[in-house]
Amino acid sequence: MTKRTRSDSLKGKMQAIVNAFQDTLEPPAHAGLMPEAIDFYNDNIRTKALNLWTPSDLIEVVSLANNQYALMEVSHYLRKLESDYSETRDEKAIKENRKYKLELTRVIIAQRSGLQIHSRATNGESRDQRNKNQNDADARALLGEVEDDGLLASPWH
Repeated sequence: MTKRTRSDSLKGKMQAIVNAFQDTLEPPAHAGLMPEAIDFYNDNIRTKALNLWTPSDLIEVVSLANNQYALMEVSHYLRKLESDYSETRDEKAIKENRKYKLELTRVIIAQRSGLQIHSRATNGESRDQRNKNQNDADARALLGEVEDDGLLASPWH
């Protein structure tokens, strides 16, 4: 078993810089990420240092991103249904969609907790996790500063 790298070590800070250059991880092709959910996937991946993701975590993040996209779509549809104040308003559809929205929300909360990307995990309770996330944020900020001077090559234009 290999020794865990401390987030406050030089090696930990260097890993954060490597992560900043990489920016995100490719979703597993077999996991079924919907094209519309790619932004949710990338946002979820960026909440935790890239080197901490396991292959099974990435599959779960794909499922989470698809669920987040579905929740957004249900919310938009529900708003449209609820804004109809005519006599043809479909109360049954509104009730079913509210129930579906609530169930999706519960699933998303459980998935975020399982992946340790919920607020308590990323902002607080674990000192080492907080340090890793701070290193990652610092490295992204540093990358933003050095990109402006045109001296270092970066993977995006």
